[in-house]
Amino acid sequence: MTALVVKNFRAAEGRFDALGDFFKAVLGDTRAFAGCINVDVYADESAVSYTLVEEWVTFADHDNYVAWRTAQGDLDETGDLLDGGIENGLSVYEWEIKLIFKRIALKSREWIYFKSRLHTF
Repeated sequence: MTALVVKNFRAAEGRFDALGDFFKAVLGDTRAFAGCINVDVYADESAVSYTLVEEWVTFADHDNYVAWRTAQGDLDETGDLLDGGIENGLSVYEWEIKLIFKRIALKSREWIYFKSRLHTF
């Protein structure tokens, strides 16, 4: 089982590009953090938002990561870039994932199609 965490960041007015630059600057550390399996980023200019799809070994690994980011002050910096700050500009969804072979191929096709429609970096 792995932990899937999806975060949707709604940029403040005029801050969409700055938010993207922030992610480009910090996601290398995220991907290298203990327990991080993968992070994909999707930009939606029409909705002025970025969606991060993160896969972690456990939710505890993700919690450790968030604690580290908080201690670094990164959440404060991110909050300044979001519409309504962290409290209103960020939505987080979490799932525990069990892979079932029969469904992997179907989900992969859907996911690849979804990814191909959005800008990634």
